[in-house]
Amino acid sequence: MDIRVRPARDAGKAAKFIASLNIHRTNHIGFCGVDEKEIRHALENGFSDSGFEQSFFVAEKEGRNVGAVGFDIDSDEGAAEVWGPFVSEDLPFREVAMPMWSEAVAALEGVRTFQFFVNEENTDVSAMAETLGAFHTGRHLILRAQSGAINLGGHQAIPAEEQHEKEFCTLHAHAFPETYLSAGEILDLRDDTHRLLVIPEGEEGVRGYVYTEADPIHGEGSIEFLAVGEAYRRQGLATQLLQAGLGELFRHESIREVRLTVGEENRAAMGLYEAAGFEQLHRMNAYRLEMG
Repeated sequence: MDIRVRPARDAGKAAKFIASLNIHRTNHIGFCGVDEKEIRHALENGFSDSGFEQSFFVAEKEGRNVGAVGFDIDSDEGAAEVWGPFVSEDLPFREVAMPMWSEAVAALEGVRTFQFFVNEENTDVSAMAETLGAFHTGRHLILRAQSGAINLGGHQAIPAEEQHEKEFCTLHAHAFPETYLSAGEILDLRDDTHRLLVIPEGEEGVRGYVYTEADPIHGEGSIEFLAVGEAYRRQGLATQLLQAGLGELFRHESIREVRLTVGEENRAAMGLYEAAGFEQLHRMNAYRLEMG
């Protein structure tokens, strides 16, 4: 097939193309969203250490965009999360995807590891990853909680106050000894969109906590950390904290749903999330490809 592969120049057009395909399970890639505006924002703001135009490629046939593939590169790790490949549904997938992949990868510098996160119904990309020699590294579930569809009442969580800070710091350090946000950083970040809630024990004690981050402008929110002290487990506190965290996020009218990913084999976590009101949205396959 006569196609031309080149670096993308227009993030808006790339976002529109991805959004039109990623909404379907048979094309779905977990690293990308389905909302055109959100995808464009991601491409234009911090996509890849190498920048959008050096990390995103399109395939054209007779002047029409028929394919796209992007690489969200972490240059320190020499690794990239693969956005795609996406191919117009009226064309044979492999005849577009394989030459597009080859030319795009040849243009990258310093990337040795490629991560794929593919819907189980997207058999085209899974087959391509396996053909390239990628290893299957696990199965995951994408879960969703929707505003108005879950019970947000009945929890004992309150905003953390000064008297709770010492116990929170101890619990966070024990639960997450090596993580991207220290207890002190979480305490400094607190504002209307960065919320720390605790279930207190007496005046100063903390039985558990949840920390959330909201992005009302883009209608997104996440539960970043949740932990319960060892002495207080198996009392339903984790479910209460999840519901409290969701309540904080859903205070913002623009946030209508919260999504998270969990390993399919993690039955304990699945039970917790389902008890808090999450439902299964997608089943995903993860692959890792080592090159060079």
